[in-house]
Amino acid sequence: MLARRMIAGIALMVPVWGWAAGPQAATETPFVTVVFRNWTAWDTNHDGRLSPEEIDSVVLDRSVSGDDAAAAGTLKLLAARKQMQGIALTKEYFQEYSRRRLRDSTFPTEEAAEALTVDILNQERSTADRGANSMPDWDLHFSAGRKRIALAAGGWTGRFDLDHVRQGPISDCFFLSSLGSLLVARPEQVKSLIVPLPDGTFQARFPGRASFIVKHPTDAELAMGSVGAGDGYWLPVIELAYSQYRMLKKGVDEEAEAADVIGHGGRTGPTIDALTGNSHKSIKLADSVEQRRAQSARILPELRAELSAAVREHRVMTVSVARREVDDEGKIVAGTDRGTAPHIPAGITRRHAYAIVSYDPSNDVIELWNPHGQDFTPKGRSGLDNGYPTKHGRFLVSLAEAYTFCTNFTFEMPRSTRSKSKR
Repeated sequence: MLARRMIAGIALMVPVWGWAAGPQAATETPFVTVVFRNWTAWDTNHDGRLSPEEIDSVVLDRSVSGDDAAAAGTLKLLAARKQMQGIALTKEYFQEYSRRRLRDSTFPTEEAAEALTVDILNQERSTADRGANSMPDWDLHFSAGRKRIALAAGGWTGRFDLDHVRQGPISDCFFLSSLGSLLVARPEQVKSLIVPLPDGTFQARFPGRASFIVKHPTDAELAMGSVGAGDGYWLPVIELAYSQYRMLKKGVDEEAEAADVIGHGGRTGPTIDALTGNSHKSIKLADSVEQRRAQSARILPELRAELSAAVREHRVMTVSVARREVDDEGKIVAGTDRGTAPHIPAGITRRHAYAIVSYDPSNDVIELWNPHGQDFTPKGRSGLDNGYPTKHGRFLVSLAEAYTFCTNFTFEMPRSTRSKSKR
């Protein structure tokens, strides 16, 4: 075990992509090199393949660190993809991947690896999923996992900065958007959700539920989690805490991986309830452009009233953007409303949840925050066609324009207010 730690430490000191002979002289990619050097230890039943159970065991092993942990997290994330169903993770599979990757691709530089965001990873996933014979870019995700481990190295700093938050590769935007809005509305409440203890564990305190203990994330869990760049590991810790909270609500008291429990999407309403101890109200917008126009005189004043009250009372607010299946003419093909699908501006992530961090009633403008934390510059005049200037995930949009492409507004409400969904 000591020898493996020493190897991992050396690997961290040498740039993964900077081999003296160049990638073209190698027979294995950096990711596959790490997997193969651990193969005997990770393939515990020695059947020549890495099973989900074996991968989970490595992910939860606290002695696995550095590059080994980044590789384990990558295995966990990508093995669960639809395109990987029915594919055995054997040495032969990874040898074929290495052959293709070394022949067809160049490896990202250290600077490119540092700039990786969940948007780039999702774009890679969409491209890879187009072909039945395609393979995930294991090394791209491995590089991003190494960076996330490095960003969490600051320990428990006590800093909780929204501008540093970047969603990891799991699909928990519903959680991060709710948490991000709470961080703006009532930052001290976020800090009270998790308290570090002297033994290295954390006490989680969600309103309305008895406190419980959360273990420190393993390096592999850090490789899969979100990051607060420069703010240590508070964000992956609170992701694990919310995962464990969800498990406890189901009556299951055991260590849970965020990737398994909250990594497949969810709703902001129940998340707001869990984080705040209050209820929520949702205002769902019509599916089609035609129905939204017909309802705008009634819905927009209601939204303005709710936004103004929420800002005044420091309440949590989120909004979602759905993706509708459309035909060649842009008509919605599913559901009862078969009208024209809303146009989604450039730079806006679909099937995604955003935090509403402010509302200016004098200009009727809301500020949204994308948990991806990305920067974006429109190609042309900002607006519905080209998108909105974005910095650290934050951008301004008029409520009237947001009404045309957003799907659902959710507001924290006092517990005495009955939770309900409209339209």
